[in-house]
Amino acid sequence: MDLFGLSNMLFMLLFPVLSCVAALVLTVTGAPGQVAVSVYGGVCGMAAVMSWMSALSVNVAEESGGHRAMNGMIPIARTSQVAGRFLFLLVTCAMWTVDVMACSVFFAFGDMMDSGWAGAMIPSAVIVAFSLIVGSILMAFSYRFTFRAMMRIFVVVIVGLYALVALLSRLPFDWQGLLQGVADFMSVWWRAALIAVVLCVGVYCISAALAIRFYRAKEL
Repeated sequence: MDLFGLSNMLFMLLFPVLSCVAALVLTVTGAPGQVAVSVYGGVCGMAAVMSWMSALSVNVAEESGGHRAMNGMIPIARTSQVAGRFLFLLVTCAMWTVDVMACSVFFAFGDMMDSGWAGAMIPSAVIVAFSLIVGSILMAFSYRFTFRAMMRIFVVVIVGLYALVALLSRLPFDWQGLLQGVADFMSVWWRAALIAVVLCVGVYCISAALAIRFYRAKEL
């Protein structure tokens, strides 16, 4: 199983490189702003998913191919194996974040985005935070559950969240005022950045610790 071979690594880099090339071509040719916004939205959407899916693809391939049992035979401690997977998650998140930032720079340089330079960088920060949190949680539970079971749990959680929101919306409480207060508090950039950093580091470390615990307890 050559998941980290040259061909697979080049394939993983293909989409970020192509999106940067597309953004550069649109900037040089002076494409309409609507086209730039559409392409930028597609890049952000792809980055928000592919950043953590690229890291999880290793675990998925192991499970689907029945190769996970071989990990118990290699002369590497289980803690080191998990640490390597979580470091790979950091690499993929950083790679896709740089891709989004590069596209932002191209479009902002060509005056193709109304939000300007500062506004163009906000999606990069949101994507890296979202990808790191989601990827860390899924990476941890991939050592505890099969991916089919994880998808079932994911559906149950999403349905439960929708039901909870519907229930809370019927309570006699000023939710709009609360949300507005939160938005005003988060409008200060350093507050939002501090909360995002603490949340990402906390989720990442806790997920890594859980993954190590799950993996040590699992019979290979």
